Amino acid sequence: MSSVHLTLNGREVHAREGQTILDAAGEMGVFIPTLCHLNGTERFTSCMICVVHETETGKLLPACSAPVQDGMRIETEDETVRDARRHTLEFLLSEHVGDCQAPCQRACPAHMDIPLMIRQIREGRAAEALVTVKEHIALPAVLGRICPAPCEKACKRRFYDDPVSVCLLKRYAADEDLAQKAPFRPEQRMPSGKSVAIVGAGPAGLSAAFYLARAGHVCHVYDRNPEPGGMLRYGVSEEKLPRSVLEAEIERIAALGVEFHQSRALGRDLLLEELRDSHAAVILAVGTLEDAGLEETPLERTPRGLKIDRVSYAAGLPGVFAGGSAVSPSRMAIRAAAHGRELAFSVDRYLDGKPLTGIPRRFNSVMGRPLDGESEEFLREADSRGRLTPGGGPAAGFDKQEARDEAARCLGCDCRKPDTCRLREYADLYGASPLPFPGEKRRPFQRIVQHDLVIYEPGKCIRCGLCVRITRKHGEALGLTFVGRGFDVRVETPFHGSLRQGLTGAAAECVAACPTAALAWKDRTRSNNA
Repeated sequence: MSSVHLTLNGREVHAREGQTILDAAGEMGVFIPTLCHLNGTERFTSCMICVVHETETGKLLPACSAPVQDGMRIETEDETVRDARRHTLEFLLSEHVGDCQAPCQRACPAHMDIPLMIRQIREGRAAEALVTVKEHIALPAVLGRICPAPCEKACKRRFYDDPVSVCLLKRYAADEDLAQKAPFRPEQRMPSGKSVAIVGAGPAGLSAAFYLARAGHVCHVYDRNPEPGGMLRYGVSEEKLPRSVLEAEIERIAALGVEFHQSRALGRDLLLEELRDSHAAVILAVGTLEDAGLEETPLERTPRGLKIDRVSYAAGLPGVFAGGSAVSPSRMAIRAAAHGRELAFSVDRYLDGKPLTGIPRRFNSVMGRPLDGESEEFLREADSRGRLTPGGGPAAGFDKQEARDEAARCLGCDCRKPDTCRLREYADLYGASPLPFPGEKRRPFQRIVQHDLVIYEPGKCIRCGLCVRITRKHGEALGLTFVGRGFDVRVETPFHGSLRQGLTGAAAECVAACPTAALAWKDRTRSNNA
């Protein structure tokens, strides 16, 4: 077979005659994104994400089907290509009906994976639910009692009846754990040999200490009050937050090696420069700036609090970071606790000598308010009963069965493939906008649950044709096919058959190949890639 000479990203390369640009680039280790391509099936060329720039002619070519030719000069990631891919992605996203993250998770200041916690409680796995919670919230038993629940205000279930009782479920998982003889203790990285001074033992400081200790750093928490807890202890009533609960959760933080130094006030007993000299980093989580002891420091202030870099929480002096009410006054303990985790992330990167990027925020498709009739589509997988009240009253919290029953009300509106959806991955990669094109009316949400194992959400289908080609390759009696014309084309089982009839032997391969979450396993614990 004769050889073809071309230039690929400035490199002179040889390819085989008849090869596609995609295949030739792959052999050279050059990545080109695809959504509709799958080795072993015929070419379809529908998504146009794989376009490359042939600079001699100025043309954009689909790499999955365009053959290599002598003298081609191909660029796979120049500005022209990136713009084209971004616009293509934005077109696909403009009609995408679904949320990458559930509204409750987006609304939670700590961005806790609320849907996963709820599913674990529903399945009787409270210990696993507690682990999920503590990935983002260090004080769940406390916050389960006092949080104003912004997550519940965003819950999609509220458009049908009442939101899911997220805070009571979080409290249930935490209380169940604290009742054990050996409560959950997270794994800790190897000791770093570095120490961090945290000024303030309120929700921000406690949270920062928890996550930094997990990262292997020694934490010394200094606080002006006789006991740790800050506003949790001195600003919340015993009736609303029993001190035994607060102390139990502080003990779980101390168990990680965190040392508390009480009745030590900054400006009176401690100087910022001394802390900088004796520790590798300093976190200022002092609550409000009144009597914070920072008057003699060079730290800049705004009308609301200390001036920081809003991404990294760096406070203007090397190794000094600040968060919580010292930066942005708030009566929401969950917001301060979220600051603590984000502070810990930045301080950990600082101690490791890494760039201060802040916790990465991924692209999120947002479906918005359900249209008429769509809540019923979500209810196909949820319990239709109304919101439950604990039998012993709100102060008692849920028992095991009540927690499972309330968790069963969750609509499961989060994506089934949040980490493997290539549409989301490429939206991140090319900076695509999550906003729909102006004036476009979105497709209706549907959730087809006819199959025993597979769920199909047509609003997430990008009509890539992979499932159609796979069922044809497998020789399915009915399989899947395209129905309709133009913009109304959709994937269905032919002859009005059910999804169960269309996918009898090719379900696993179709689920694995689907580049979005249009086709996914009903069982969320099952890998969508196999």
